[in-house]
Amino acid sequence: MPLSRRVVVGLLTAASAPLPASAQTGAGAAAAAAATEGVLALRERIRAAVAGKDRAALEALYADNFMHMRDSGRADLKPERIALLLTGEQTIETAPEDGVAIQVYGAATAVATGASAIKDAATGKPARFRWVVVYFKGDPDWQVALSRWRPRLTSED
Repeated sequence: MPLSRRVVVGLLTAASAPLPASAQTGAGAAAAAAATEGVLALRERIRAAVAGKDRAALEALYADNFMHMRDSGRADLKPERIALLLTGEQTIETAPEDGVAIQVYGAATAVATGASAIKDAATGKPARFRWVVVYFKGDPDWQVALSRWRPRLTSED
């Protein structure tokens, strides 16, 4: 099910809201834990699909109107992102990560943030990047809706 631009904006708005209190106790905590597990499993399925150069699997894991925003302002849509992933170039999806935090908003939206060292094509040296990825619970499982990265300017970024 493709996401409309309005839904993507809504997901980003939800990402800026505080964690709902219902996600912190009782049934809400169980639902948040299940969503977190689902997102982490999706991230591993993406890595496996990239390693296996499985275009069909990647097509299913990304929303039809997926968008990746680069620091330059350039937007990669689903076909461009999948093509990049299949080249084997290191990306935020495949690079080792640290400081990963997943916040869950309701039953169908989650946001992951973290940092990764990704080889800079110009210098050949690793550069630190901060990233954010928005996920939604589609039919039948979680999908990637939107991602964004930027260079990490300081150790406090």
